[in-house]
Amino acid sequence: MQSNKQRKRWVIGIDGGGTKTRAAIADTRGQVAAIMTGDASNPLSRPWTDVEQTLRELIEALLRSVEAGSEDVAALYLGLAGADRALVANQISSAFGQEWQGRLFVDNDATAALYAGTWGEPGIVLIAGTGSIAYAIDRHEQRHRAGGWGYLLGDEGSGFDLGKQAVVAVLRAFDGRGEATSLTEALLAHYAIRSPADAIALIYGSSNPRKELADCSRLVEQAAQGGDAVAMQIIQQAAASLVELVHACQRKLDEPLPVVLAGGLLSTDTSLRRELEKTAAFELCVPVVSPVVGALVAGLKKIRILPDGEVIEQLRKTQAVQEGSDVDE
Repeated sequence: MQSNKQRKRWVIGIDGGGTKTRAAIADTRGQVAAIMTGDASNPLSRPWTDVEQTLRELIEALLRSVEAGSEDVAALYLGLAGADRALVANQISSAFGQEWQGRLFVDNDATAALYAGTWGEPGIVLIAGTGSIAYAIDRHEQRHRAGGWGYLLGDEGSGFDLGKQAVVAVLRAFDGRGEATSLTEALLAHYAIRSPADAIALIYGSSNPRKELADCSRLVEQAAQGGDAVAMQIIQQAAASLVELVHACQRKLDEPLPVVLAGGLLSTDTSLRRELEKTAAFELCVPVVSPVVGALVAGLKKIRILPDGEVIEQLRKTQAVQEGSDVDE
């Protein structure tokens, strides 16, 4: 452990998703000491005991990396999917509240994604990954959302939606009800099957049909890059759905705010992002850091440290260094 003379104040930020969890520790000047990756920590899709174990393992590993104890942490910020719901919030409070007391801060994971683009300032985050949502925090710290209702009731413009539309297009072409598309050949190769009809049992019989279809979204990207008309139409419809989410969110605000792009379909240079950039009539922001750094920003804000130019520069610089030596836990 550090001596009292050397003792620092640390902030831990955690971005918990349905696929993996990213956790980081930084000092109050924004210097990131470690970034680590663990299992999924979405309390809505994984047993709470497993989620708690993942979070504890990451927190302990971060503390070991800087030779610090929990008493040296000024803020533990947990950005988890569904954490703004009473059931999830109560689970987190019961597990961590007593030991962390006033230093525990819990929020929806969309906040971390937003702050990765705005550095703690107001804005709207548009997330398109397996699911989709538009989520805003205004200058009054009020929250507003559109979408995010899950694959059965929403998730328009998401990876699930793209994958589902791809398979639907292939089956329609197979029936003679739809236009021929290179998605057919791509789907057959993806599943190593001879007929589109063979995909039915594989998809319905999957332990996670939502992820199964979301994985098919890359087939749409590949086909669209090859100029396939059906794939391009699916991309255009997805972009229109995402624009609709943002517009619905904007109508709840009293001022124009930047729109931060997040999620696997928008955080890289995809056909969907290019279509969105072409059609959107609002300001778009592509973050230069990952959402786990946004979680650190949120943690700093909780202890009244508003990221200024120096802190932001440290977060930018040290995050790039740590990304190169990311540690799986």
